[in-house]
Amino acid sequence: MVLVLALVAAAVYLAVFFLRRLGKPQAEQNPHLRILASSHLGNGRYLHVVSVGRKAWLVGSGEGGVRHIADIADQEAVDVMELEASRKSAETAGLSPFSSFQALLKKLSGPMPPSEQSRLENMRQRRERFKRF
Repeated sequence: MVLVLALVAAAVYLAVFFLRRLGKPQAEQNPHLRILASSHLGNGRYLHVVSVGRKAWLVGSGEGGVRHIADIADQEAVDVMELEASRKSAETAGLSPFSSFQALLKKLSGPMPPSEQSRLENMRQRRERFKRF
């Protein structure tokens, strides 16, 4: 019984390990070249704000390649984006494999059915009423 439990735990660990490796291809990170912000436009097209040092550019990417759209002259906006990008990278660096596996399961399970949502809302309302007493 314990052996089966250990085998199942090892299988789950290996699945999480390989899913994380497949989910994020490890690219060589250049500390001077950073993607500060990205936005998906649909149909495989994206907008990115890319910075090198103190300069930043708005570029578009898609099946046809990468194209320069504009230079970003507002240094305050670039600083805010750099701060936000470094905050997000610090948050994702501390994630455990288990938490990312939970996020993956939530994505795969899809949205909650309406009946389940109403049941949860009903439980929240009851809890609030109970707190008032």
